[in-house]
Amino acid sequence: MKYLWLIRHAKSSWEAPYLKDYDRPLNKRGKRDAPFMGKELKKNAFSPELVISSPSKRTTLTAEKIFNELDFGFEKIQWEPKL
Repeated sequence: MKYLWLIRHAKSSWEAPYLKDYDRPLNKRGKRDAPFMGKELKKNAFSPELVISSPSKRTTLTAEKIFNELDFGFEKIQWEPKL
């Protein structure tokens, strides 16, 4: 059986309102929470075969922090600009 997991990016920063939505980074809470989510997913035996993600700044940073906690290489993520 296959499962589809949807993971939203961690909390993003609005400190620089002039930035395009695509370029918004994570805020302090997002930087803290993303690795925590990776640890929680690992505890629950989350082992993806495929990861497809938006290449926006906040999703890239979230993915990097989550997948550093898992046995899934960041370089294997498929970046889809249309997301």
